[in-house]
Amino acid sequence: MVRSERINRLLIQLGTLIFRLWFATCRIKIVGRDIHQRYILGPASIVGATWHRNAIFLVWFFRRQHPLIMFSRSRDGDLLAGFAAKLGVVPVRGSSSRGGREALAQMRQRLLASTPVKAATVLDGPQGPPFVAKKGMIVLAMQTGRPLVPIMMSARPAVTLRRAWDKTLIPLPFSRVVVAYGTPWVVPPDLDEEGLERLRREVEETFNRMMRAVDADTGYRAPVD
Repeated sequence: MVRSERINRLLIQLGTLIFRLWFATCRIKIVGRDIHQRYILGPASIVGATWHRNAIFLVWFFRRQHPLIMFSRSRDGDLLAGFAAKLGVVPVRGSSSRGGREALAQMRQRLLASTPVKAATVLDGPQGPPFVAKKGMIVLAMQTGRPLVPIMMSARPAVTLRRAWDKTLIPLPFSRVVVAYGTPWVVPPDLDEEGLERLRREVEETFNRMMRAVDADTGYRAPVD
């Protein structure tokens, strides 16, 4: 156990140093700059969401906003949360399969406080299936009245982790990266289960449409097994 913790700490330290230098070389294009200015750089509290494949780069990209980001209580989650914390992100540990209620409650409390906060997570985590939205962050947006902001990214050239269930996408040095925003949803506070499911499908379809668009923009093609 001690050896495992030491290895994790070493991986986190090395990974943070490498990705800081690595991603700083990328040429980043922002699609939806008005949304970026208003919701990301502005003072408003928001609920941000993306697909799991984008997590590593977007943690780095949003580091200066010190967002509250949910990471699963898994071995992979330990590494990603440690990396995020080193960059200035505030990790919240939990997922749909373990500790999710407590994590969402912590996020809800922070979003309803007077100090603005950016809260985010991946909608298809912690173990997929990939590109299928779960309801947790949609419910969080509904309960807090904060806008749900869709975020997507793509890059080329890039490394794709083929063995990862989400086919993690990592831009290579000096690659072209596109970060895109969609129109935020303001979720009605009185949605019933049927309405929530309709919105979940709408969110999922929007995310996948955005993913296809950013992939077409960069020329990235996901590997086929």
